Amino acid sequence: MKRPTPSVRRLLAGFVCLFALCLVAGCAGVADRERSEAPAVRPGPPPAPATTGQPLPPGPQATAAGPWPGRLTPASQQIPSFASLAPAVDRSIAYAARKPAGALAVDRPGARLTWGQLHQSLSTFRRILPELDRDPSILSKYFTWAPLESDTLLTGYYEPTIEVSRTAHGPYVWPIYRNPGSLAKTHSREAIDYKGALKGRGLELGFAKDPIAVFFLHVQGSGKLRYVEDGSTVYALFDGNNGHRYVGVGRIMVNRGCFAEEEMSMQRIRRFLEENPAQIREYLTANPSYIYFKASQTPPVGAMGVPVTPHCSVAVDPGFVPYGTLLVVDGDLPGFSSPSPERFTGFVMAQDTGCMRGNHFDLYLGPGDKAAHQAGLMKGTAKAYVLMPR
Repeated sequence: MKRPTPSVRRLLAGFVCLFALCLVAGCAGVADRERSEAPAVRPGPPPAPATTGQPLPPGPQATAAGPWPGRLTPASQQIPSFASLAPAVDRSIAYAARKPAGALAVDRPGARLTWGQLHQSLSTFRRILPELDRDPSILSKYFTWAPLESDTLLTGYYEPTIEVSRTAHGPYVWPIYRNPGSLAKTHSREAIDYKGALKGRGLELGFAKDPIAVFFLHVQGSGKLRYVEDGSTVYALFDGNNGHRYVGVGRIMVNRGCFAEEEMSMQRIRRFLEENPAQIREYLTANPSYIYFKASQTPPVGAMGVPVTPHCSVAVDPGFVPYGTLLVVDGDLPGFSSPSPERFTGFVMAQDTGCMRGNHFDLYLGPGDKAAHQAGLMKGTAKAYVLMPR
């Protein structure tokens, strides 16, 4: 999480969105996790004025059982069980409980809920999780499905891990900096990475050997550092930025003919830079925005103020749907072990933000090579529904 709130937000998305190319960095709450240079998603038509806190009756497209009754399983969400979602649901319940019960929370065409109703909806969902493992169709007893008014842009983000050294030596020369306090808003990426503007102040959390990996850590906004000296790890959490304007490096590379727009992804950007090392400085410093980090033994949290959960938490535009909203999403994830896409159908909750605009969800994919691969390529449309209590 993306930020100026915690940090997973940043945990970039995506990298695809990341990339979508954002490629770099950050937009929203995250810092420099602007996860997407994908075409901006336009919000749907303005909802009707809220004159009541009562949910609207399901629209003509809403369904009781849901559009994928035979496919909504833990396997379709890539989780061990629906019951494993309980901690994530509890976090959304606690968030909704702090809001004024009578105030309007969800306000989309066909889906209008007060905070009190959203809290009750989440509580009911939490209670039936064990039943859902036995029989997913039980959902229709408690909920109807209200479709969002347009297709959802679905991207992804993940938790990167970078190998670092505690001291600069050999190839380990690329610093990951703490916030320098009064100097935080002074220097550009060029000045920090290539002119040593912060060198010698004891601000380094570690030194990496791959400047591209450090750049992508900035895009994600947080991640994990693994020290080569002893294999120990520490979370690097977002702790501010230099205040310089974010510039999408992926977009610049497309405009200069480095690769076609349809190829734009985290992987394609990395490949170009690795094949053209003399141009690494030119392109990475084209984005003057820079992220600072702090070391932590606890994982990063999303904009909602709680840890995000793989294959369950989504970063959203909170002006489109608020934090805590319970939804169902159906879309494709890029294949990992094969070129065929993986269908993702599952329950998700809005718990983070980034550079999302309108109907755009950024799915947190967790750590690991598969998550990095999928987040770097992920940019497609999906169907999304708000779960409405009966």
